[in-house]
Amino acid sequence: MPLSAHPRDARIKCLTAQQIEQLAVVHHRSLPSQLEPQTKQEVASAQPAPRQEVLISSSASQQEAPLSQKLSLLETRIAQLSEQVAHLTLALLKARERTVERRLSDLEMVVQELAGMLSLSPPLPVRLEQQAEGKPVAARPLIEAELRARSRMPPLIEYSAQGTYVVVSSLEGELSLMPASREWFDWLATLSSFRFVGQSGRFTAYCETNHGKPTRGWIAHRSLHGRHYKHWLGVTDRLTIDHLEQMAARLQSRLTTL
Repeated sequence: MPLSAHPRDARIKCLTAQQIEQLAVVHHRSLPSQLEPQTKQEVASAQPAPRQEVLISSSASQQEAPLSQKLSLLETRIAQLSEQVAHLTLALLKARERTVERRLSDLEMVVQELAGMLSLSPPLPVRLEQQAEGKPVAARPLIEAELRARSRMPPLIEYSAQGTYVVVSSLEGELSLMPASREWFDWLATLSSFRFVGQSGRFTAYCETNHGKPTRGWIAHRSLHGRHYKHWLGVTDRLTIDHLEQMAARLQSRLTTL
């Protein structure tokens, strides 16, 4: 009876289950009942096991899919955060620019107020020894350059700390004019420009000209940070204190809203 190779090791020679049954019949022997299940188990164990590589690759692909989704979400979140940082940086720069402009405007107003206060002060100091002797103080004659500089400086109409409006001329000093009186309007008609510093704002007014000749119309001008703003004031007969205050407040509101 020929031998067969073992299903798991070809080097081992053995009999098959059919050959063992034939031998049992020839020799009138009975086979144990456990022989058949064991043989089936050996045959089943001899069959090649399914490959685990396919299962491993499928599980690996399933794990890679959530990782790629997480990476995509992280990249999107990083892009959003960088955009928000850029917007915040721009907003901070704009806020700093507005703060600097406000400070410059406040400093400009202080300088103008100091200039108005200096214009009200006497042109020359009085020496104490002359006051003690009771001698009259002779004013120093102005040189030609000083006269030209004073003539070019427009008169000033300013709200004082005492709650009244003071009119100061660069050549004549303080003028005693009652606002909205006939002398007030007659004096304005002789000017080509004047400065106004009120409670709510300030500006410089210029008389309009037509072909080089002055007219009765006036325009208020205000400059800030290299920008020039102007507003129509009206004719000379409308230049009351209340009207000048309204125009100053309107110009000031335009500057603060920018």
